[in-house]
Amino acid sequence: MKGTGALQIIFAFFLGLVVVGFIGLGINTFYPEPVYSDYYNEASSAQWRLVTGIILLVLATLVLAISLALPEAQVVISNGILLGGVFTMVYAVGITASGPQSIWRFVVVGVALAVTIGIGYLKFVRRKPGVAAAAGEPALTGELAERLAAIEHKLDAMGRALRE
Repeated sequence: MKGTGALQIIFAFFLGLVVVGFIGLGINTFYPEPVYSDYYNEASSAQWRLVTGIILLVLATLVLAISLALPEAQVVISNGILLGGVFTMVYAVGITASGPQSIWRFVVVGVALAVTIGIGYLKFVRRKPGVAAAAGEPALTGELAERLAAIEHKLDAMGRALRE
């Protein structure tokens, strides 16, 4: 059936939005923003934003890790959950950055950056064995695989010789 690629992208994006909506509603249900009396309590608001940002950061990291654990055959669902984790991470950074300046705000954003880079590396850079064959690329077997291994061995030896 043609045209399923666009539908898969739309589904993954929508799943990501539903994931962040679910997490956002969960936060507001179980840890609602404090109700202020006659005057605006800046310290309570700042504390709530920081704690909410940390909770969101932890949940975003958990969702991102779940997306990595799904099998390669479930790529659309995995990508949707990955988008949900990314959107939740954006939510965490946004709610933390909207609070007053503090070292904790910087720490939350720094951790978000580190988690995002780590998950991006694990998802898009690191190659798993057998992924090439599953992705439709021809798998190397027999004599061709042996010849390629010999060439790689020679290139590694040349690289070591040049560094010395």
